[in-house]
Amino acid sequence: MNKHKILITGGGGFIGTQVAWELAPAGHDITIVDRNAPIHNFPGIYRVADYLDFFKSEETKFDTVIHLAAEHLVEQSVSEPAKYYDNNVVKMKAMLDIMIERKIRNIVFSSSGNTYGRQGQYGPLKEAGLYYDPENPYASTKVAGELLIKDYSKAYGLKYVTFRYFNAAGADPECRFGYVQRPATHVIPILCNKILNGETFEIYGTDYTTPDGTCVRDYVHVADLARAHTKALDLFDKHESNRTFNIGCGSRGVSVKDLVRYAGEIVGKEPMVIERPRRVGDPAILTADITKAEELLNWMPKYNIRDAILHAWNWEKKFETSK
Repeated sequence: MNKHKILITGGGGFIGTQVAWELAPAGHDITIVDRNAPIHNFPGIYRVADYLDFFKSEETKFDTVIHLAAEHLVEQSVSEPAKYYDNNVVKMKAMLDIMIERKIRNIVFSSSGNTYGRQGQYGPLKEAGLYYDPENPYASTKVAGELLIKDYSKAYGLKYVTFRYFNAAGADPECRFGYVQRPATHVIPILCNKILNGETFEIYGTDYTTPDGTCVRDYVHVADLARAHTKALDLFDKHESNRTFNIGCGSRGVSVKDLVRYAGEIVGKEPMVIERPRRVGDPAILTADITKAEELLNWMPKYNIRDAILHAWNWEKKFETSK
């Protein structure tokens, strides 16, 4: 594998930290830009800045951008769509313009399984043959990002690998770093934190057309997700890029009630729960067909949902006691 000079936008967060520590030991030169100060130890250079401001002011040359920076809260996107279009689309377009000007040709784009929307009810989602059906502004901005990259690729020679992440879960298996956003917005750290503090976990929606009435999702371990980025660099090196992949666990999915049950079994304490009405913008089912990633990316997950819950639980205990 060639050694790459990589910029990770939004690299200080849950996914970005794992990606950085996946790539750095392989000898890649890593720079992280994030609007938040670092919490974890990190490899390479860390800059605290808005990602577009950094691009405008920083002349350092990179050959690859891993673009993770985005507003990402589904419910908030419904009430504040302008914020999401500004950060996830307008700024991204400006970033791509600078990349073309500076001849930065490779981008790995973090898209979302949410781009499929209601199609998830028909079974595991495949990349080919399906249309975009976003149910919330967050998903719509990811659709826009995918289309921007494809159009820039055709016109200006940009090389891309787009990953449609499904639900990133877990924590570093060695418990070196993990999810730190507070208040938490991802369901597994919320659940673990509620159990730790003896608080009630809220289930939003029990009347979906799913086996137990709660939302069903595909949870991919963050370490597996990070490993996919190494595979993306291989595609650039082999001139086999310009592809889009689902990055999920490839299972039939896990419902919210399943998560509660698994968490209780793993930590040895049954969570207290209360049922609430549905949240706006939540699709009933989103699960991934990962055949394309297995065949063309030579990637498949090593960890399952129980591993993800256990690693998240170990991290939450460590993080909470260290504050």
